[in-house]
Amino acid sequence: MKKILLLSLITIVFPLTIEAKKNDPYTVTENSKNNDSFINFDDEYVHDEQLIDSKISELRADQQKALLSGTFEQLDNIILEDALLKAYEEWSGTRYSFGGDSKNGIDCSALTRRIYRTVFSFELPRISTDQIKEGFIVNKNDLKPGDILYFRPENRVNHTAVYVGNSLFINASSSKGVILSSLESTYWGKYFIYGIRVEKARISTSN
Repeated sequence: MKKILLLSLITIVFPLTIEAKKNDPYTVTENSKNNDSFINFDDEYVHDEQLIDSKISELRADQQKALLSGTFEQLDNIILEDALLKAYEEWSGTRYSFGGDSKNGIDCSALTRRIYRTVFSFELPRISTDQIKEGFIVNKNDLKPGDILYFRPENRVNHTAVYVGNSLFINASSSKGVILSSLESTYWGKYFIYGIRVEKARISTSN
């Protein structure tokens, strides 16, 4: 199956259909603040749509170049990026809900688990601290599509997300809901700890 996808990539450019949201998909209200499922751990985060638009455009350009003269590893990355972005589209705009695991509300570890289930057909543990035990640590400069990102904001013990590429990651933000964020954001760059590569998930995908 993977070989067929690689051959298709040589002649067809994957369209990235991600369009930046011009309005916040999740607005914090007094009702949501009074809800036990709401925990605002990133209220300092300023979502920069212009930065996200720029990073998506750069990712498209890099994919175009790789399709023309890229290595098999680069083509594999394009397949993963495309699958991750499609999985993101399924959850984009879903509000944050601590302990949530549905379209009615989802938290960071549930989203990471759902993305892995869709893209890798691999089942991660439910808890973020258990998820990061499933692989090995990689630093910021060595991140690949699908790596789990581990953050530690000041007013929350931990936070996980899924890396897409070109600094972009799929993020269950408490203040914005499920969005694409960037490691070049001042906020997320400040609280980033390391990446985790779950190699066994990648191996199960390639088989």
